[in-house]
Amino acid sequence: MSLMRKRREMLKMNDEIGEIEGSIQQLVNGNLDITMQLEQFNLLGELARDIQQISTSFNGYINEIAHVLSHLSAGNMAVSFAKDVNYQGDFVPIKNALHKIRHSLNKSFEEINGLTHEIDRLCGQVENGSSQITQNAIDQAELINSLSGTISEITEQTTSNTKNVRKAAEDINTIQKEAGVGREYIEQMVASIEKVQSSSRDISGIISIIDEMAQQSKLLALNASIEAARAGEAGRGFSIVANEVGVLAQKSADAVKQTTELIGHSILTARESADIAGRTSESFKSIQEAIGSVTKLCVEVAEASEEQTDRLKHTSGIIADISGVVQNNVAYAEGNCAGVARLSEASLRLRAVMGRYRLKQQGGAEVKLEDSGWLDQGIQDKLLALLHKAVRREEVDAALEDTIKEQKDFECLYVIDAAGKQFSHTIMNPDIIAEQDENFKPAMPGDYHGEKKYFRQAVKKPGEWYVSVEYISTATGGLCKTLSYAYEGKDRNTYVICADLICRY
Repeated sequence: MSLMRKRREMLKMNDEIGEIEGSIQQLVNGNLDITMQLEQFNLLGELARDIQQISTSFNGYINEIAHVLSHLSAGNMAVSFAKDVNYQGDFVPIKNALHKIRHSLNKSFEEINGLTHEIDRLCGQVENGSSQITQNAIDQAELINSLSGTISEITEQTTSNTKNVRKAAEDINTIQKEAGVGREYIEQMVASIEKVQSSSRDISGIISIIDEMAQQSKLLALNASIEAARAGEAGRGFSIVANEVGVLAQKSADAVKQTTELIGHSILTARESADIAGRTSESFKSIQEAIGSVTKLCVEVAEASEEQTDRLKHTSGIIADISGVVQNNVAYAEGNCAGVARLSEASLRLRAVMGRYRLKQQGGAEVKLEDSGWLDQGIQDKLLALLHKAVRREEVDAALEDTIKEQKDFECLYVIDAAGKQFSHTIMNPDIIAEQDENFKPAMPGDYHGEKKYFRQAVKKPGEWYVSVEYISTATGGLCKTLSYAYEGKDRNTYVICADLICRY
């Protein structure tokens, strides 16, 4: 009896050892989510509980480590640690290291975030200053261009005035020469008038002699008439002659009188002409002197204008140099503005990058691992109804394609058969295809998933949704988790529908 009992105990122990070996092998293979039926262990119950505890503890450690690291790698610095995971022994330094990593990364990104705001503020100030400098430089350039144009016009006008003054000086010099010639003519005319006056005086003397002779002739004619009258008839002819001589003498006297009046008038006129010619000569002399002064003034004005032209040209050169400097300043200011704009754009891109990170001060991002509220119940029912009817791969693919287009948070959908091999194609969300990593290749029909936790857990608990811990997607590089559900197909075989869900925090 005792032997039979011992034999049964040995058989029971062998069974329990086999269960324990299987569980240990699962642990060795990296499957930490083993579930042992502890109530069935009578002889090795304590060992089984220890192994189950190891599995549970290690599974909790690994899940949380994966959860925290996945969130950190996805940029969630506010990821929180689970309160129900109690790290012990050599795992305590790992927990401390995770805390330190999160704290250090969070602090670094907070500083970077603060610097981006400071850079934005400084960029704004520099951009405003550069814009003002640029505008001032442009205004200065416009003013200098206007001034340069004005100086050029003044220079051209001064040059033209110089030429005109030089020409006027030449013309005035010619007039001065002509005035000198006119003065000489006037002086010659004065000399001629003086000669006429002298001749008139000589003629006047001769006329006086003729007048005396006429008076004597009249007297002689009178005397002759008297003597002829005394002579009587004998003196009649002589009397006639005497009368004729008297008449001629009277006519001569009259002519002499008229001539004397004309010559007197001529002398008076000549004297007046001489006075006028003298005054005209003096006027020509004054005109010549005035013209000489004007000529000298014109020469001085021309010389001053030439000197002014030279100075204006020098000033134009200085203004041109200033204009070049101002243009360079404008170019530098515009370059500064462009540089600040590029820096501002870089700051905006940096802020956009920082926007991908959630910092601790922005609040936690706890994710409930057993949450199946990821999909509207109506969509779940629709998807499962389609899958229950589908038998061929093409029908399953069509059901997945019809469902994923309505779910923006789905990365992909695929179905695995009971043997752990992928049955359907991987149906990717069309909105995220462009985000795929160039090295990413979606799983294909026939790929093995039997050792994946999401497959094993769904098979263990058919009819319940299993939600994995977060991990980094190889398709997008973002945070992701897999939801799986075991269902019975139309062909009575078990299938697992898997949905990779994009996590947002």
